[in-house]
Amino acid sequence: MRPSRSHVLFSYGFRPFFLLLGVYAVVIVTLWGLTLAGVLAWRGSVSAFIAHGHEMVFGFAGCAIAGFLLTAVATWTGRPPIAGLPLLLLSGLWLLARIAALCPDRLSFSVWAAGSCLFWLTLSLLIAREVFAARNTRNYKVPALLLAFLIAEAVFFSAGPEHGDVQAACLRVGLFLVLGMISLVGGRILPALTQNWLRANRPQLAIRLPTFDRLDRVAVLLMGMFAVAWVVVPDGGGTGWLGLAAAAAQAARVIRWRGWLAGSEPLLWILHLGYAWIPIGFALLGLASITGWALRDAGLHALAYGAIGTLILAVAARVALGHTGRPLMASARMRWAFVLISVGTLGRLASVFASEGLWLSAGSWVVAYGLFISQYAPILLKPRVDHKC
Repeated sequence: MRPSRSHVLFSYGFRPFFLLLGVYAVVIVTLWGLTLAGVLAWRGSVSAFIAHGHEMVFGFAGCAIAGFLLTAVATWTGRPPIAGLPLLLLSGLWLLARIAALCPDRLSFSVWAAGSCLFWLTLSLLIAREVFAARNTRNYKVPALLLAFLIAEAVFFSAGPEHGDVQAACLRVGLFLVLGMISLVGGRILPALTQNWLRANRPQLAIRLPTFDRLDRVAVLLMGMFAVAWVVVPDGGGTGWLGLAAAAAQAARVIRWRGWLAGSEPLLWILHLGYAWIPIGFALLGLASITGWALRDAGLHALAYGAIGTLILAVAARVALGHTGRPLMASARMRWAFVLISVGTLGRLASVFASEGLWLSAGSWVVAYGLFISQYAPILLKPRVDHKC
């Protein structure tokens, strides 16, 4: 008997959350573009810019984090994947918060707050249960990072719309928490995936890529120092120099991973390109703090649109193929999606100087994630092609 679609959908964490993130990526940026164009009037319970920042960091990126971690934790621990009712309830909490975020009244703000905080609390507890039960000490830091998201959410909603400065600081914290998770996980999987591809496809190079070593630890430390400084004193000269130091360390990581050697494999080069936006974003934020140049918005979106938006698209595409028994090959649609998300990042950075770049970036994002959902919705809703569990 073939399993029902609902049974398949809630059989593994990546399935419901990657489906939701694809749809939400299209919806939220379309609504944001229409709001900026004056077609829609924003009547939410907080300012439009605060709501947009929150939903991109804690909503969109949070959805991707849940899908990735709920899938990865089964591999890390060797335990059965989190599935069924717990996965359904967690997905429901995330969706409830997203719907409430768009409603204007005070009751909806309370539902938004409760749904968001309960989502992060539940995700933290589920991941903690798995890694502690398996004594997977290497990943004990992951539940701690998730609890940090919960604390940032709790402070954001406790401050309320009356304290926009506190809420903005929470968004900066959330942004760097996402980047910190990318830095830790990406620092392990990018060189490993690239090394495996080179061995299989270009063995004559005989190159050994570095694993997570002292340089990586220094890069993570500098990122953490810059994050604290930028959250507390974003305009300080010292903050700017820390940003440039963090950018240099992250750039050194990107160069050491030699992503250009895998330039013929879209599922790999897009990961390297996405990560490369991190040092660019840090450098732009650092320069903005030191010089006062109007580069802060460009730096923020190099990180949020370029790094986070690109890497979420790339990782979701790769994970969904691998965990449904399909070959790790990017379709023509996804190659176009990777090109569009890159063009959109450039457009968003250019919008600091020319408003037309804003519409290019919004349109590129919507089409890129629209291509993702058109390609992957059937994959996420169907059983594995190799009939494994």
